[in-house]
Amino acid sequence: MTEPDRAPEDVKAPLSFKLMLALTALYLGWRLVQGVMWVINRLS
Repeated sequence: MTEPDRAPEDVKAPLSFKLMLALTALYLGWRLVQGVMWVINRLS
């Protein structure tokens, strides 16, 4: 017997995937801050 297709709202992302997304967002946010600081230092 096969399982019926699950509705999209029932499918949950694994914790490791959520953690990877959160860490990626933090990293990119920090790199953005560094880029802005670099531009400010170059202009002043």
